[in-house]
Amino acid sequence: MFPSGKKNTQDASVSASLSQAVAEAERRLRTIEERFSNLERRSQVTEENMLTSDRKIKSEIRLTSSDVSDVKAQIAELTEKIKEVIRELQGFARAEDVDVIRKYLNLIEPLGFVTQNEVDRIVRHAVEEALGQQLSEQGTGKE
Repeated sequence: MFPSGKKNTQDASVSASLSQAVAEAERRLRTIEERFSNLERRSQVTEENMLTSDRKIKSEIRLTSSDVSDVKAQIAELTEKIKEVIRELQGFARAEDVDVIRKYLNLIEPLGFVTQNEVDRIVRHAVEEALGQQLSEQGTGKE
């Protein structure tokens, strides 16, 4: 009895010890699985955030690229307009040219000239006077 009782006690203690070790390993395995699951969720959230950020950045790059293209087009348009203004300004008289014209105008004094209407009026007046004199001379000569 004793020898077999001792073995049963030892078997029971080994079995209890083994059962505790298995229970501890199970608990640790569940903890590890839970941590792994948490890491997977975090990794998935991080990946989704990165994809969202990537989409936003690509969209902003497209908008910025479009803005840069618009600015380039506006600069090209402004450059062309400035060139056109420069071409027109080159056709204007320079200050020296205006001074020369001013000197000629002062020399000629065009305000002293008569207009065509004034000449017509003066000629009509002279013709009327001449006719009036001829008529008066003819009228005095007949008498």
